[in-house]
Amino acid sequence: MVLVERLQKLKSGTETSSGLFVPEEDLPKLHVGKVLSVGPGREEENGLIAPMPNIKIGDIIIAKNPWGIGPKDEETADGKKLSFMRSQDIAAVIPGGMKEK
Repeated sequence: MVLVERLQKLKSGTETSSGLFVPEEDLPKLHVGKVLSVGPGREEENGLIAPMPNIKIGDIIIAKNPWGIGPKDEETADGKKLSFMRSQDIAAVIPGGMKEK
């Protein structure tokens, strides 16, 4: 399991540390999130733990579906939206964080 913070409003001109530019108008369609915590992996039917893909705290992920595993995001008192994601629900991992250009 991966705990992510939904990134819904970023400043225009945002790009990843690897140079990928993310237009502000495409963020809601992409379901972009920042990784806050990573679990050990998923338990298989045989009882062994399947390791998580190469995901680290601070990485940016693009999710396949908008809600993760729960029916909705959990919202903190300061307005941040948090979701738990399974590794199979993550479409892409962008190493490093986002930086303003």
